[in-house]
Amino acid sequence: MKNRVESERRERRESGESGANWTLGSAGDVVYVAPEPEPPGARVWFFTRLGGVSEPPFDSLNISTKVPDDPDAVAENRARIRDAMDGRESAWVRQIAGDGVARVSEAGLAGEADALVTGGEGFSLVVAIADCVPVALVGGEAGGVGMVHSGWRGTIAEISGKAVQKMGDTGVRAYIGPCIRQCCYEVSEELAGRFAERFGPEVVEGRYLSLPDAIRGNLEEVGVEEVHDLGLCTGCRPDLFFSHRKQGPRTGRNLAAVARLP
Repeated sequence: MKNRVESERRERRESGESGANWTLGSAGDVVYVAPEPEPPGARVWFFTRLGGVSEPPFDSLNISTKVPDDPDAVAENRARIRDAMDGRESAWVRQIAGDGVARVSEAGLAGEADALVTGGEGFSLVVAIADCVPVALVGGEAGGVGMVHSGWRGTIAEISGKAVQKMGDTGVRAYIGPCIRQCCYEVSEELAGRFAERFGPEVVEGRYLSLPDAIRGNLEEVGVEEVHDLGLCTGCRPDLFFSHRKQGPRTGRNLAAVARLP
């Protein structure tokens, strides 16, 4: 897997992509994307599909038991990710494509929501992704963190802005991770019109919708001055990420995680 990471880095340098604000990292067999540079006081991991044990079409680092993957394989994949995060346990939610934000103080299931925030240390906040937008939030003075799962429903319901407000922190930095992007995301005219009305015509091009641009607008509305978009498209990079839209319902789920450092 180390050779795979080095090959990807070399391809980026040769294509002139080396100045992009993300880097590939690995721990054991697991490969993840991280912001470059990483935020002070926190770690952010956008895990790829590489480094797990699941068989096709869930190859190989699927973390979801909601798809018909082998439960033992999923358990092993999750254990590998936990090891990649230095043994951290995780707090997670039952994602329902809404705008709920859960404040948590420890690892474990935190009910139904689509975002988590905490001021605690020693555990990570995680969401499962297969095209929807993962948004990692890192606070300034108070040092809290947040993780958001934002599909089109969550985006138009302003879940990222609500998560920032729930943090109650200043100087928040936001990191928009790998997701389906405008190049690959065609929606209905009605939905494109709703987004253009709410976030401005620049978030749509015909029927092609840019969820990251809409999320950026929402974050800026609530006072976030630093929004770092990694620019990676799950639809364009099936070698790195699962994509429900491009690969169909029988595909895996990637994990996105953030943790506050001591």
